[in-house]
Amino acid sequence: SRAAEYRDPETGMHLLRMSNYTRIVSAGLGLPAAEQRLLFEAAPMHDVGKVGTPDHILLKPGRLTPEEFEIMKMHAAIGYEILRDSASPLFQCAAVVARTHHEKFDGSGYPLGLAGEAIPLHGRIVAVADVFDALTSERPYKKAWPLDEARRFLTDGAGSHFDPACVAAFTKGWDEVLDTRSRYSDSDVPVAAELTKAA
Repeated sequence: SRAAEYRDPETGMHLLRMSNYTRIVSAGLGLPAAEQRLLFEAAPMHDVGKVGTPDHILLKPGRLTPEEFEIMKMHAAIGYEILRDSASPLFQCAAVVARTHHEKFDGSGYPLGLAGEAIPLHGRIVAVADVFDALTSERPYKKAWPLDEARRFLTDGAGSHFDPACVAAFTKGWDEVLDTRSRYSDSDVPVAAELTKAA
């Protein structure tokens, strides 16, 4: 996760915030505490496949061309290949997350084009957490969205982009979302150290 973080401009406290968002959604869905913790620890590896993305694409400040986006999309499959052969339940979970967090509930996502509950639940949860934090974080190529607008994006996309149950769990935990957002604002604090403390 840290290797990918050092290459990817979408960093700061992103990994820590989105991991906490996954815990909020998991709890809202009633998942067992052990499963909540497993996903919390696996979620930071969702973009590990970006270590295989060429710099001129990963670090491009503007919008990607369709050809460049096809190359960028490969990070989901690359992450899965990096993690898949471990016997560790943590890395097995992370492999599934890496492969499926860009799938969409209506089947229009990538890399497999899965739809509905054919998308593993952990991937559906991370999709909500990852998109929300990406929207509400400033990037070299965009300004941060207001929180309410990002929440509306999730609710508007429930049933198409996102699992409606995951969106409902996220919005139900909105006070915790705001607390996470405030507690882990972008800073120079080492993310790995903060993840260890938060766990």
